Amino acid sequence: MSALIRLYPAAWRARYGPELEDLAALRPLGVRGSIDVVRGAADAHLHPELVDPVGRPATVGLAPVTRQRFEDLRVARRLGRAAWIGAGLWLVGWVIAANGPIVRDGANEYRDGAAAMPFILLAMVFLSAGLLGQLVRLPSTARVGRIGAAVAAVMLPIWGLGPWNMMFGAIALAGLIILAIASVQARQWSWRAAGALALPALAGAGVFAWVLSGLAGAGDGVERMEPMVVAVLAFTPIWLVIGGTLQALPPVVESDEVAALAIVREPSGA
Repeated sequence: MSALIRLYPAAWRARYGPELEDLAALRPLGVRGSIDVVRGAADAHLHPELVDPVGRPATVGLAPVTRQRFEDLRVARRLGRAAWIGAGLWLVGWVIAANGPIVRDGANEYRDGAAAMPFILLAMVFLSAGLLGQLVRLPSTARVGRIGAAVAAVMLPIWGLGPWNMMFGAIALAGLIILAIASVQARQWSWRAAGALALPALAGAGVFAWVLSGLAGAGDGVERMEPMVVAVLAFTPIWLVIGGTLQALPPVVESDEVAALAIVREPSGA
């Protein structure tokens, strides 16, 4: 049994190890019980925040919450991971666009990026999913930040349908910057996280507008693709920040030691 207990994280062992060993001493685990303990160890590594805060320091900067609020924040964390997937889709889409077939239109030529549009649109949708997670995480008192997140969540998919339409993009980016500032004020984000979103948003928007204005490449669509790639790379941290700021979970107010022992299930027919 001691060997199986060592599979758990140190914080978990310090908090629940003695109780589980006492329970095993009263009743042998058996094969099924041992499998359940191993499964519980894997879950403890995946969800270290579930350890009762009585046995360890509380998560830095996060106040304890009720169980219901904790479950809501777990949903928000999953939405944040969707935003990370969106970052990959965003990059894949623009790689496809940068390698599209060259189309000649009179004296001009450009790359046909139609094949990339589904990826770019999905990237925006997944980023909007992360913003829904931000709406879940932000307290109701952070009205300005919630408005910024909601506006960006609506505008981003619309912008994804036509990336060349910077009006929708400008509104979406303004909403993201408002969200970042309000999240710092609500003590949900650090200034570093807010800067990691705001600066790429402004830099990417500047390059994007410069390219679309025709100043880059003297109107040649093929030559414009290089600065466009710079804008794409500049925008990518937005997905990462939106997802990353949803990953930290606070401790739970209640202390339920029974939940830790529940990983050892009663053998059937006992």
